[in-house]
Amino acid sequence: MRRNLKRLLSGSAVALLAAAAVAVPSTPALAAGPAVRLHFPGLTVAAGTENKLGLVHTWVDVPGTKPVVAGKVTVTVDTADVDDIATVTMDEKRGLRCDQAGTVITCETLDPQLSLHPGANMVGVVVLSVRGKNGAALGADGQLAFTARLDDGPAVAFRSTVAIGEKVDLAGSFGGRVTVDPGKSFPAPMRTTNDGPNPVKGAVLELGNDKPGLLVGETYSNCTYGRLVVCTFTEELATGTTYEMSKPMHVKVPADAAVGSSLSVFGSWSTLSDWKEDLESWDNVGGIIGKKGTGGPVSLRAVPKKGKGARAAGQVDAYPGNNIQDTTFTVGGKRRPDLAAIGATVTGAKGDQVKTRIGYKNNGPGVLYHDIFNNVDPDAHIFVPAGLNVTHADGRCYPTHVGAASSSGFQEKTVKRSHEWLCSTVPPMSAADPSPTGGKTGVGASTLYDFTFEILDNTSAGTGEVRINEDPDHERFRLVDRDPGNDKAKITVRASSGGSGGGLPITGANAGLLGAAGGALLLAGVLGLMLVRRRRLRFTA
Repeated sequence: MRRNLKRLLSGSAVALLAAAAVAVPSTPALAAGPAVRLHFPGLTVAAGTENKLGLVHTWVDVPGTKPVVAGKVTVTVDTADVDDIATVTMDEKRGLRCDQAGTVITCETLDPQLSLHPGANMVGVVVLSVRGKNGAALGADGQLAFTARLDDGPAVAFRSTVAIGEKVDLAGSFGGRVTVDPGKSFPAPMRTTNDGPNPVKGAVLELGNDKPGLLVGETYSNCTYGRLVVCTFTEELATGTTYEMSKPMHVKVPADAAVGSSLSVFGSWSTLSDWKEDLESWDNVGGIIGKKGTGGPVSLRAVPKKGKGARAAGQVDAYPGNNIQDTTFTVGGKRRPDLAAIGATVTGAKGDQVKTRIGYKNNGPGVLYHDIFNNVDPDAHIFVPAGLNVTHADGRCYPTHVGAASSSGFQEKTVKRSHEWLCSTVPPMSAADPSPTGGKTGVGASTLYDFTFEILDNTSAGTGEVRINEDPDHERFRLVDRDPGNDKAKITVRASSGGSGGGLPITGANAGLLGAAGGALLLAGVLGLMLVRRRRLRFTA
């Protein structure tokens, strides 16, 4: 069930990436009227290897404080200048209708009239796939020529360079599963191997840092610490040799964390050229990069060497699928916690609007740290009985038959008719609030989801249900719950003779318990941008 929920939460990878990059590049001083602009990063590709993705972002900047209505935006991409060295195709698009004729791709906004807010409005994303042609000379380059036009206004021109780089291959390491003691700090292995035919001149480690307080100890001067930890190394990495950080990073889990709680220290290795492209795509997103460390520098040192390679020039990682750095840590101990579903009895007369809380309770032992661990959110699968309609749902819950939110949000009538919902402790991603919200469910506390139900005629038409822990994911994310016997709870409807008088009573088991969990915001918008650009993730609708 969680995989379905995560798909609902993301809606579309394109939408996530657009949200992550909406502030890039910096918004210029606004003109007297709406003005269009666009951006595409420079790309370095290797001849005859994997495609690399680049995102064409298009904005309309609106001055003043009032919304305006504008006409269509037209974007063109002319690939003629790079045709000898690279193949450029349209991979995905969002908010635009596109056609390709010869070397020119032309895209228009789907809506002939755009409702625009003051400031920057992203109106479309086109994903271009760039592949270096076999036989293209090392160092050869060309330019993609872009134009953007609002209605019949002047065209805005933009150019971006595509270059052929040297083929290299940095491989990350999978550290497997490591059991750790609660409250203790431990080193997190960070290793990379040069699996390619040429030496790699410098490397960058990008490590997700969206789990508050997880990394402890010394910070290094050649690393920055924000939503990503980014360490830049200038050493040359010899062919066939594995390297590790000369001083490890340390991870510490809370002393009262539930036994079995699992977290992944996840990141990626890249060449200096690839990292420069990533920076160009989102370097103005606040808090992503962060400040430099206060300690001395950390370097890379060789673990046993396996061979030597010949020196070569400018570089691009030709096989990015193996760049991932990932180690899973699990809190050790003897007794896992018990999570119990919480249902409700909804009481009232026909037409009453009844506020109800349903969800789950942590019976302990151990605290569920949703902002740190991967496997402590049991999710809640809500089946609404036929005698009720949903008139309000918690912001962490989504109707199962809605694949993704449109630009105008969910349709109210569709939501009311939905009798099956998925709820997560993780809140929905918001471009307006890109910071992690944190959250935990303590021993004896509950995470509860707020619903308002309208009582219908057929109050005796069966019962509903709350189900938790329906996660089919891989064993490495096995949930911490030790007792599946209480993972279901009923939702029933009871008609009252006099009705509730239009009041809004809160009913249901443990209705007075407040949910403590706020959840951790996924770093998908940023790491997702980095990984999708290098073809490690695919877009899903």
